[in-house]
Amino acid sequence: MKKTWKLKELKPKNGIGKQIDFKDFYEKVKDKVKLSETLLRLLFLRGITSHIDIIKFFKPQLERLYEPFLMKDMDKACNRILKAISSKEKIMITSDYDVDGTCGASMFHLFLNEFGVETEIYIPDRETEGYGISINAINLAKERNIKLIVAIDFGITAIDKIEIANSLGIDFIICDHHQPQEKIPNALAVLNPMRNDCPYPFKHLCGTGVAFKLIQAVCKKLNRNELITKYLDLVAIATASDISPVIDENRILINAGFDIMNKSPRPSIRTLISKIPTGIVNKINTTSIVYSIAPRLNAVGRLGDAKRAIEFLLCEDKEKLNQLSSELDDTNTDRREMDQETTKQAIELFEEKYLNENSFSIVLHKDDWHPGVIGIVAARLVEKYNLPAIVLSTTNGVAKGSARSINDFNIYEALKQCEDLLIQFGGHFYAAGLELKVEDIDRFREKFNLIAKEKLINKDSSPDFEYEVELKFQEIDPIFLNVLDYFEPFGPGNPNPIFMTRNLIIENILKHFKNYCIIFKLTDPSSNISFEANLPYETKLVENIKPGVSCNVCYTIDVIHWNNFPIGKLRIKDIKFN
Repeated sequence: MKKTWKLKELKPKNGIGKQIDFKDFYEKVKDKVKLSETLLRLLFLRGITSHIDIIKFFKPQLERLYEPFLMKDMDKACNRILKAISSKEKIMITSDYDVDGTCGASMFHLFLNEFGVETEIYIPDRETEGYGISINAINLAKERNIKLIVAIDFGITAIDKIEIANSLGIDFIICDHHQPQEKIPNALAVLNPMRNDCPYPFKHLCGTGVAFKLIQAVCKKLNRNELITKYLDLVAIATASDISPVIDENRILINAGFDIMNKSPRPSIRTLISKIPTGIVNKINTTSIVYSIAPRLNAVGRLGDAKRAIEFLLCEDKEKLNQLSSELDDTNTDRREMDQETTKQAIELFEEKYLNENSFSIVLHKDDWHPGVIGIVAARLVEKYNLPAIVLSTTNGVAKGSARSINDFNIYEALKQCEDLLIQFGGHFYAAGLELKVEDIDRFREKFNLIAKEKLINKDSSPDFEYEVELKFQEIDPIFLNVLDYFEPFGPGNPNPIFMTRNLIIENILKHFKNYCIIFKLTDPSSNISFEANLPYETKLVENIKPGVSCNVCYTIDVIHWNNFPIGKLRIKDIKFN
């Protein structure tokens, strides 16, 4: 589906809701910060409208983290952890099987070990137990006389499971970030900034981020603040991987975590860094997390036992790390092949059976699709068609699926309107999980599409592609690249800037990795300046990548430092041939 390109509009508002004009902003700050108009425009598009905002953006500091006790139930959770530390009580940690969950479980285990507290880590099996707190974990805790369970990255909908735990004399502390339903579980403490009754000022922490706030609270009570920075690498990986908004407190946490990993990574992270292909990036940033580190940690949870990711993260033995790293690589390769094949099947199914003028959403089901890759496939469908997408497979006779959405559509609220057809669901604006009876899929597809139609009927169905600045290659100089590097970390709320350049010439093909990417040289004939470009493997586009072809491109820029000199490499987002 051909994408239409358009320049992103400037719509920041001040504190009283009045729209701010970019020219006014530019005139006020240009002499104070000495940045180019292009760079100031990028800042303005991120809602940065004053000199003070610019300083905070480029200097995110740990001193600006919010007081943890502002979070609802934090005092209860903190006191219970302090009691467990004092009595050396064994604690069970249970978490989701994705990167957010496994990083959170690893972090909390390391923190408790600082005080000699023994832990039992329980990660539910994706296929046999599914998402959420497992009854098997509660039964194991009872069997081993464990009286406290800390749940990370899930639990906000586990009302019945918490009641069972209460009946067995087991306390629960829930550290979650997903959208709560009307009823909150009757746990000892439910830490979740998304709670309507939670006054915490920042609502977009990931699950590991919420657990980190609990660690911060305990450290404050024990006057052990030096411990806080020890876990910021795991917080940063989890937050970046979970596609949480990279604004406010998240920007501070990720920036600090990246800094730790670049200066003194823990042995497991150092091993993962060594797996990043030479020339892609030469430091930890959002790109290296999303494309290299997170997929390896995620793969074992998608296709096997997520506890292997925790074993790897906690390991300090070099020989064992190399062995575990090879397992992560092999599993990730299997995962990549599986999600490519499943994506191909999903596209064929949608276009052959469901795509028409009334398609305002995508709901696809196939019994044998692996549940570990359907979330990735849903995300690929969203990117391709710019429609909310749900992909379902069958597990134990029940259709279980992953949902992903677009900017204009709250998929959690849409699922809530369909809850009469669902066994269960949970999630947030952009992503969710759900279960329903196989025989209800057609009815659900119809109802969900009507909801999407009502919301999206006036939206252009062609996937508009927004770029932030039209750029000339001669503008991409070392000063520009150095400043752009400080825009990291990227993510929702602070996306990697997308640039557009016209009338470029493809000079020659440098490398061609089948089914992965093609690397080629792009030249601006007006200045004779060239950059290396990387295009993800898409057959229709790749076929036209030939020397001498003229094109317009939309792209992001990866900043590589070589002997302290910045080099820009283009990551192509879309291309149009002249």
